[in-house]
Amino acid sequence: MATQAQAGSQHLAAARELLDQLEPLTQGPAGDPQTKATAAAAHAILVLAEQVAVARVLMASDAAAERANGQTAQQPAPQA
Repeated sequence: MATQAQAGSQHLAAARELLDQLEPLTQGPAGDPQTKATAAAAHAILVLAEQVAVARVLMASDAAAERANGQTAQQPAPQA
């Protein structure tokens, strides 16, 4: 699991770096509208991916804490 998280982190960092490299092309009135729109969409997707990565880390740490406390990761089924 740790190697998956590290690989994901590396991919997110690489994506962020690529977007930073596009910034000079998208700034100012001379920027191509298509490039600006594509960069904006890519940025939105990157932000969402980063948020999902954080949520996964939080969920994994919660599950590990529950196991350390002797609790099971499964919740009891609600009774009708």
